[in-house]
Amino acid sequence: MYVRNFINGKILEIFALLVLLVMMFMPGVPVYAASREYEVSQYKIDVVVNPDGSADIEEVITYDFDGKFNGVFRDIDFSATGGMINPRVYAEKNGKLAELQLHSTSSLDAGGTNGTYNMVNEGQIAHFKIFEKSEDESKNFVYKYTFKDAVTKYKDIAEFNRKMVDPNWDVILNNITIQFKLPEGAALQDIKVFGHGSLLGESKIIDEQHVSFTVPYVNPGEMVETLVLFPPKLVPESANFVDREALPEIMANEKLLAERANQQRLEAQKQLEREAKMRSLGNKIALALFLVWFVILIHIYRKYDKELKHHFEGKYYRELPGEYTPAEMSVLLSMGQVATRDITATLMDLVRKKQLVLTTQKSMKKGLFKNKETDEYILSLNPNRPAVDLKKHESFLIQWFINTLGNGSSINLDDISDYAKTQSQARRFKQDYDKWCKLAKEEADKNNFFDSTCKKGIKVGILFSALYLLSGLLLLFIFGTEAGLILILQFILLLIFSARISRRTAYGNEQKAMWDAFKNFLKDFSQMDKAKMPAIIIWEHYLVYAISLGVAKEVIKQLPLVFREEDLQDSRLTFMYGYGFGYGNLAFLSNSLDRTVDTVDRAVTNAMSVANSTLSSSTGGGGGFSGGSSGGGGGGGGGGAF
Repeated sequence: MYVRNFINGKILEIFALLVLLVMMFMPGVPVYAASREYEVSQYKIDVVVNPDGSADIEEVITYDFDGKFNGVFRDIDFSATGGMINPRVYAEKNGKLAELQLHSTSSLDAGGTNGTYNMVNEGQIAHFKIFEKSEDESKNFVYKYTFKDAVTKYKDIAEFNRKMVDPNWDVILNNITIQFKLPEGAALQDIKVFGHGSLLGESKIIDEQHVSFTVPYVNPGEMVETLVLFPPKLVPESANFVDREALPEIMANEKLLAERANQQRLEAQKQLEREAKMRSLGNKIALALFLVWFVILIHIYRKYDKELKHHFEGKYYRELPGEYTPAEMSVLLSMGQVATRDITATLMDLVRKKQLVLTTQKSMKKGLFKNKETDEYILSLNPNRPAVDLKKHESFLIQWFINTLGNGSSINLDDISDYAKTQSQARRFKQDYDKWCKLAKEEADKNNFFDSTCKKGIKVGILFSALYLLSGLLLLFIFGTEAGLILILQFILLLIFSARISRRTAYGNEQKAMWDAFKNFLKDFSQMDKAKMPAIIIWEHYLVYAISLGVAKEVIKQLPLVFREEDLQDSRLTFMYGYGFGYGNLAFLSNSLDRTVDTVDRAVTNAMSVANSTLSSSTGGGGGFSGGSSGGGGGGGGGGAF
């Protein structure tokens, strides 16, 4: 039972930790440190090659903002060119592009107003900081500029070779399109295109003047390099001339890069095939384990958790099924738990055993309009109490109520609720309550109510749970199948089920059936043969258990139907003595028990709340791309948002 109680206390912590661990390592589950994020959903670049070898470039970058942003960054690398001229920046406003105003060329951090930008050249990189507020929207930013001498002209070929998408972005760039327009005068067969970087990219010759490169996405740290070859006669005015033939060397290098890329693609295809086989195998394993889980669950339930059949089948049982206390009975009926009303039942049982005396006294309490007279209940040590062997939870309850909560000889039950108003007192009250519960459970354990083999069932369940967690993680991260999530869910369910494994022994089940029948008897005894009814002194004993069973009020209401007025004058009675069967007297007895139960319950609830409250604070040609690089310029740029 203690193993089960320990796991029950920790199960939520274990569950929360495992969920966090699974989410941290789940593929495709993003974790964000802030409440805002952005992505680049489209990146479009248009390049117009001019006869003088320069290139007019227009970048259209589509940002999708989630949250508030003040603007964006962009770094443009113009290395291996004659420089960058005529830079302009635009932002989309109300569906239209508006040109932004240059604020500073000396400091990137100079404070700019909305609709302005700073541009600072550092070496061969132009740093842009654009001030344009955005919130939960999609917005285009446009950069227009010209690279001088962007084309290198050889004796036999001209080339535009450049990293058009830089690797220094901090987010994934999606839907990249790069389009080139060449000067007139080339034949289709004279144009060649090569793309480098992502193996997912594709290059295409559209016609004698237009070529394009497309990439579905580029991860941070990756680049897109474009190499366009065309006749040198298309750039007659180019000053960037190298007096040698370069085409054979370029084509040899591209052949080498293409062979490497194709080999990588082949290896990637083989890897995909291996992964597909692993996933297929993983799915089969997952299906088998999924079905086996139900077999395991049923086996554990039948062997360790299913209640044993009892032999007693009667609807009523007229005697106390056992000689143990009301609190021990509650532990049996509620599978190891006690309730606050069991304290009241134990107190009344101690009164019945003549260890305590319950009396009433009149007191005046202030009302809204006038004072009113009320009855207070006083619980006192009996100076003439007989020497009896009390159980540990009974002795502790007397010590707790009379010495700790009371004045050493008595306690006003109405004062219990006031005791736990400070945090230190509440903690002490809660500690004493927990100790009383623990002692009651320990006494109940001596009665052999619960099957000790359940501990083994808990261990078996935890072992299989761990195996399913391990299997689920292996299927997720080794076999690459999300079917592992199902096994992780089964792990959680089996762990929770295992933590709750508990059942009664054959004796415990027999006792429970008899207590259930005894409860039925208490509710219906007035309808039975009065000649076979136990004496009134026995009913005082029964009433103690009726409190824990929650039927004390029903029992009291039926007493006048079975017993006579003079029966309550029996000197052997304790808390029932002298009440009589008049309506007021009977109601008084019922109310006294109800108030005692409510007072104790309210005191425990208040102590729990105060003890657990937070302390106050005191501080306040096309084809696929090849990998590698053909040595094109650029690559030092990037971008982001702020």
